[in-house]
Amino acid sequence: MLVWLSRCLPGFSIIALAAMLVFAFSGLLTSALWLRIFPPSIFPPFEDPWNGLNIAQIVFVIYNVVVHIQMCAFTVRLGWSFTNMIKQTRLALQRRPLEVPITSTGHVETIAGPKMSINKPMDQIDERTPAPELIHAIILPNYCEDLHTLETTLKVLACHPRAKAQYEIYLAMELKEESSMMKAAQLVSAFEDHFLGIHSTFHPPGIQGEIAGKSSNVAFAARSIIEVHRSSLRMDECNVMVTVMDADTHLSRDYFTEIRRLHYNNITEANRAIYCCPIIFDRNSNESPILVRCADLLWSFAGISTMHPYTAIAIPTSVYSLPLSLAERVGGWDSDPTAIGEDLHMLLKCYFETSGNLISRVVYIPASQCNVSSDRGIGWRRTVDTWLARYRQALRHMWGALDSGFAARRTIGYLRFHQRCLFLRPRHFALLHLLWEAHFMPCHLTILMLFSVLYTLWTPAGLLHPTLAWAFGFTNTLRTLAFIGLNISVVLYERWHAICLNSRMKDMHEANIPDTGFSHRIWSRPQHLFERLCLPVSGTIYGAVPTIHAVFSHFWTDRLVYRVSKKPKFVLEELGVL
Repeated sequence: MLVWLSRCLPGFSIIALAAMLVFAFSGLLTSALWLRIFPPSIFPPFEDPWNGLNIAQIVFVIYNVVVHIQMCAFTVRLGWSFTNMIKQTRLALQRRPLEVPITSTGHVETIAGPKMSINKPMDQIDERTPAPELIHAIILPNYCEDLHTLETTLKVLACHPRAKAQYEIYLAMELKEESSMMKAAQLVSAFEDHFLGIHSTFHPPGIQGEIAGKSSNVAFAARSIIEVHRSSLRMDECNVMVTVMDADTHLSRDYFTEIRRLHYNNITEANRAIYCCPIIFDRNSNESPILVRCADLLWSFAGISTMHPYTAIAIPTSVYSLPLSLAERVGGWDSDPTAIGEDLHMLLKCYFETSGNLISRVVYIPASQCNVSSDRGIGWRRTVDTWLARYRQALRHMWGALDSGFAARRTIGYLRFHQRCLFLRPRHFALLHLLWEAHFMPCHLTILMLFSVLYTLWTPAGLLHPTLAWAFGFTNTLRTLAFIGLNISVVLYERWHAICLNSRMKDMHEANIPDTGFSHRIWSRPQHLFERLCLPVSGTIYGAVPTIHAVFSHFWTDRLVYRVSKKPKFVLEELGVL
């Protein structure tokens, strides 16, 4: 019963919000009991702002203002994150010439100069004695993904200088997919000489309590990685970093070297650190419908907003890394239906298993992603199919609202069985706030905004209680300020986008991999200018609506059929290469 109640928390919150609006503004509550608890609104002279308001209306005014203030705070935090992101990304790219070369055995090459501690940052490391390097175990989960998508992703990884000495690739396949073995065999054969190792794992169907999808494939592959490195884990000498990514993700070499720098620079805390990076849609966004493009922008913004300089905890989106020793310590990845949002779920699991002492570090090198695409039909038919595909993807993302229930259960369990109260820590409040912002606020804000607009349209201004009139006017001002703040963030995003895209284009040109797609953003283009008006619309369609869809579905099921979104193919002729 507790599991069901906790997983339905977001749904119950919407019901509670709807009940508050009914109690506050419905004229149907005429019984003496309700009139005693909720007295009718009689507007006296404006001396006491709360006089004449019933309890539900007072709660509505306070909650409506608080939610809108949180919306404004989000845009401020986002702008702050982008300002810092631009600076830190430039610094990270400038560190590339200072990258310490390695030998074929995977050790730091001896360099002339004074010996320095391995605890120093990468741009200060100058070691005379070889030191063991990190092994990157990269999990590439896929289920019904196109072979071309996987090949291109592996080509990008294979062009990294450290790939052959340090990258172990794990193709996390789904056995129920008919072509999975054939795809794995082709990929292993084609790339076995380009990495330290390339392996394939096949998640079997029919395991009780598990579903087909990214989380199950990652969990199964991680168990194989743990077995491969079991001996070093037992001797506490494991130097393996696990990276989980999407099938279409393109990671720069700088992502892994930045993890190495952060790992060695904070070696005493390395066993309880998780590394997250921003995501950027810079491959086919110009060919995507504007609503889809805006939805992906907002999805990227949600993660980036948690990566400001003084964040208590940053939330990973699609791509993240953590030490294998930490993954083994917390029992690996979960693969039950509630872990469908595997990135956030793993962060929460590590957070609670470390008693709230998990450290999240931001890698300021973005992961390049594709927007959802469709190959059905042409013209408006393809556009409509892409809209529907993006909604299915949004529903899968918002199905991750199950993680709020997971966090609630773990918090209650911690209070019951631990002497120290985790709930009273400031960073725990920060984590709960981020969960509220992700799984509660989108639908609450949309409902409050729609109600405020409709109620003020239907009710003559003279009949509004002065406090209600003030609340509606103030929240309208806050919405305007939030819209302006979001547009400022888009301007900052375009500056950061140009830095990242130019760096990736240079890398792909040097590696002779032209078919990865490049989407430039030019602010003066009508399609990019029009985005600024479409962001709130897209946020409602692909944020609030699928959230409401998901959280009410959780009343009767926690299972969602995992459907893979179509990825684009980049034809060389279209790119001007042939």
